[in-house]
Amino acid sequence: MASRGYLHHLLTAEGAWEEFVSKAKLPRDRAVALHKALRDLTALLAIAERGRSRKGWKGKEKFVKAFPCLKADLEEHISQLYALADHAEELHRGCTVSNMVADSFSVASDILNLFGLFLAPESAEGSLVLSAAGLGLGVAATVTNVATSIMKETSRVLDGVEAGHHGSTAMDILEEAGTSVARIASEIPQATRDITRDLEALEQHMNALSLVRANPRLEEDARALINAGSIPAQRAKQVRASLKGTPLAMSKEDRIRSATTTGVTLLRDVGSLVNESKQLYEGSASESAAALRKLAQELEEKLGELMKFYETI
Repeated sequence: MASRGYLHHLLTAEGAWEEFVSKAKLPRDRAVALHKALRDLTALLAIAERGRSRKGWKGKEKFVKAFPCLKADLEEHISQLYALADHAEELHRGCTVSNMVADSFSVASDILNLFGLFLAPESAEGSLVLSAAGLGLGVAATVTNVATSIMKETSRVLDGVEAGHHGSTAMDILEEAGTSVARIASEIPQATRDITRDLEALEQHMNALSLVRANPRLEEDARALINAGSIPAQRAKQVRASLKGTPLAMSKEDRIRSATTTGVTLLRDVGSLVNESKQLYEGSASESAAALRKLAQELEEKLGELMKFYETI
């Protein structure tokens, strides 16, 4: 059950209400209506408190007149808060699953890229196939991350449109939509650069794979350059030009550096995947849903107190 002082804290502590609205992601009109209802509730609670301690209570008529309307208003707000909390949890769960998919793609991409680097001295074709597969999964991970962001922001806008049926103005909805579009747009440039880079590298790998399959001598030269460190200059130049951008054209030092960087990325992606999996399987609620339910429970408690008092008078 929510703390008995939570309502008082929300209405009196500096910044508490604004923090709640931000955490709960409430549309502006709904936040304003809810704030008014909370103040009305607080006023009636004060009247009821005086009525319990005094005989010949002068506020009885005001309480009896105001309570039925407030009761209906609060019941609607409580229902909306629980509905918003359920929606927030559903969205949180969906985004968690989507993040897990993206993290899984990233982990698989990192592993394949590492195998591609390690396999380069032994099998040029095998190295290129694994590295190309890793790049493809890297693109899939980036696309999935962008799609998750779009899903979050689209849901936010749709919530604003739905809130329009409860009093939001078109300007409020447009403002929320503009904010969401700006958030999505801020992620697009980097995602576009990442996807373009990986697609260009993937094309290089596929072209290199075609050359290696068509020219066995090129594969032999590539492995000789990697393992022995030197082949005739003209052939070495041909290998580096034909297999540019692939592990087969890297020096031993470059492969070690690339493997180290990929290993660090792999550890980060595994950590993210473990964290997302933990959230999903433990059923952890979103911060937004927790804030909404806490206030709904507080309102139910206070409304119950007033209903008992109303029945005694």
